[in-house]
Amino acid sequence: MKAGTDAVLRVQSILYRTDTESLRLSFLAMAHAAKMLKIHGLVGQIHLAYGDCSPSPILSDALLERWHEEVGLADDLQVEYHFFDANLGSARGHNTLMSKAKGPLAKDGTGGFLAIMNPDVKLAGNAFLQLVKTLLRPGVGMVEARQLPIEHPKHYDEESGETSWASTATAVTTSKVYWDLDGFDAETFFLYCDDVDFSWRVRELGYKVVFQPGAVIFHDKRLSLDGSWAASEAEAYYSAEAALLLTHKWSRSDLTNKYLNYFQTCADPVLARAATEFERRRDSQTLPVPRTSAREIAQFVGLEYAKHRF
Repeated sequence: MKAGTDAVLRVQSILYRTDTESLRLSFLAMAHAAKMLKIHGLVGQIHLAYGDCSPSPILSDALLERWHEEVGLADDLQVEYHFFDANLGSARGHNTLMSKAKGPLAKDGTGGFLAIMNPDVKLAGNAFLQLVKTLLRPGVGMVEARQLPIEHPKHYDEESGETSWASTATAVTTSKVYWDLDGFDAETFFLYCDDVDFSWRVRELGYKVVFQPGAVIFHDKRLSLDGSWAASEAEAYYSAEAALLLTHKWSRSDLTNKYLNYFQTCADPVLARAATEFERRRDSQTLPVPRTSAREIAQFVGLEYAKHRF
């Protein structure tokens, strides 16, 4: 992928009942970070695409126009808003958005940069600059930003930045890599672990996945009073379901069985429901076919999806 004034950066975010003021602040920070790419001559156009999975539309053309005027990028920033009228989840939502991409980032296009971003994150001014410059290194296929105030603990090489997988809270890849992989695995994953699976398939193609600590984003996550992750019921359910599906797809039936046994015997009805759904999919033969290259690519350490630093 070549950078330059003809290059395009497409930024995608999936919305679900997202607070509009929080989204506005994210929009402004994103636009400023994208402007830095233009100043350094790495891209000429920025396309921002929102896919709305909410029960009713949370944005309007008038609101987006006011935000667009506020950032002052004129025609250099093109904004798309698609109301899906259905909760497609993360993987299918991003795939649906990319199916609407035109020009260089379309499936038959010449290529461009693709950023996947949570709608509630706020990017530092140089975040995209750091991510894209890292993506331009030989052999790199996906680059992840550093999340604050709670940094993800997974290990990365301190010199090269190589890591097992990239979180799509904010990450960049290229449209070529995306289309070569046929996007995210929406048949398997609804909300979580689609980024882990995507990253591992990027590595199957022979590319490196890199963590760039110089690209900082603010991701407003909080801990409970006892120091544990304060997850909602939906987060707990879909992360449990995704853990079962990921270990199955990447040929770790031993871990799948450990998860199943724990989910079925613990007192948490949310985890029990995830186990029941996995068994329903197994009985109906709708689980993904386990990958033969899993042992060389997938990294499981204990019950985690990568070696952790802390």
